[in-house]
Amino acid sequence: MATTSEDTATRDSAIAGAASMRQQMNQILSEISAGKFSIDSIFKTDGNAALNQLYVLKILERFAGVGKVRARSGLDVLKISHKCRFSSLEPRQREALIKEFAQ
Repeated sequence: MATTSEDTATRDSAIAGAASMRQQMNQILSEISAGKFSIDSIFKTDGNAALNQLYVLKILERFAGVGKVRARSGLDVLKISHKCRFSSLEPRQREALIKEFAQ
């Protein structure tokens, strides 16, 4: 079955949108690594579409002084899944994360 030009255009549009989202997500993670955001500022915002798609674990790992081991153990202590996305966090979980990881 041959694909139509309409199917190809739809597919290309979806691929471009996904690439743009990945680029925005990587930009946010780079800015966190560079120290442009604090844990307070990240977890007290509602976030944007790119931030909302990121796993909390990946966000925490990028903060200076947290790292992979501390991020995972902190999430375990707070009983937050390692696969939890930023948009899925409840307000009480955000406050607990700020208390756990604020330096």
